[in-house]
Amino acid sequence: MSITGSLFRMVAPGLVDNLEAQGLFKGSSRVAPSLVPEMFIGGEGISSLGAAGMIDAPVATKLLEDAQRDWFKLPAEEWDNIYGKQAIAFDPVANKAMLEISDKNVDLRKGVDLNKIPENEVLAFDEVFKADVLKKAYPQIEDVTVSFIDDPVSSRLAAFAPQQNMILFNRQHPDWRDSDTPVKVALHEIQHYIQGEELFTMGASFEATLKENQLYQYASNNLSKAIAKSVPESLQFAKQFKGIGFNKDDVVDAVAGFSAKDGLSARASLSKAFNSKEMADKFIANAQNYPALAAAVKSKDESSVGYREAMSEYMGVAGEVFARQTEQRRGLSATERAANPAMQAIETDPLNRRAGITIDNMTAPRAGTAQAAMVDPFQMQVPQSTIPGI
Repeated sequence: MSITGSLFRMVAPGLVDNLEAQGLFKGSSRVAPSLVPEMFIGGEGISSLGAAGMIDAPVATKLLEDAQRDWFKLPAEEWDNIYGKQAIAFDPVANKAMLEISDKNVDLRKGVDLNKIPENEVLAFDEVFKADVLKKAYPQIEDVTVSFIDDPVSSRLAAFAPQQNMILFNRQHPDWRDSDTPVKVALHEIQHYIQGEELFTMGASFEATLKENQLYQYASNNLSKAIAKSVPESLQFAKQFKGIGFNKDDVVDAVAGFSAKDGLSARASLSKAFNSKEMADKFIANAQNYPALAAAVKSKDESSVGYREAMSEYMGVAGEVFARQTEQRRGLSATERAANPAMQAIETDPLNRRAGITIDNMTAPRAGTAQAAMVDPFQMQVPQSTIPGI
């Protein structure tokens, strides 16, 4: 069986997770890390793995060169059949082919309790996470540090600061409670680190993208003004409509809640505040007779549209697309990966479909990202559960 025929083969019936690439990876065993694809690497990582005796670097390099040459020559389906099933992906913005590899055993180090690490303490990545193959591919990963904050207000679950080589985790984010969150999100952020090492397309700053969205900024400015004027009208509204279930505290809090940078529509925000879609609809219908309240509802809806535009732009940056793939494909078997190559997965991913993202329209980070990083060095990683309508 040639490498162009199939990337993977079973090395023993009882070792389902221990797979090796025919003619490419140099066999894994019970004591060696698995090399099931998961992380997108390039020439530097391949060279290091070759020096460590874990990969046939010349063969892998030639495969990337052929894949890069044929990306613009072959139809997508044919390219996937030849290269995608061999764990090759392509960054069309950077014009670079990538090899998808992994240490399937990436995990927290034994005895590490992330919730007991003091807030703002800085640790080496290697002190927290076990990632044997990644360390072989990128020995300088030992320079990456991790730290933790406890911020229940921030929408930021985790982020990577490329200039500081630091990953920041927010332990008060709702998604932190999911047992696989730390490792899954660490893989996403380490993919951003590799992008910098390999000169792939980098990730983006969602905050910077949001600040550049004119509709969001215009609506947010108007919303702030409307909220500032809303308290007298909120009190009058609650008094007038007390008979249908409104009280002054709930109304004041609900309108103030419009200020959250959550991307929610007015109806969704009110439904959350009142814990009732019916009450949200009643509020919107009756608020039209109150100028400040009506303006707040209108501006919240407009800010939601701008937020979604910014989110779609952020999600469409190639560096973010591939970091999400790294996160989402964790745990797939080699057979599953071969059946659903990375470039095909990008096209069929429900999040990408809703945001209108395809392999043909991925973008580079917006100009000015580097300058924005001087103000806020962390590139934001937005968890899927907090993306409204996407």
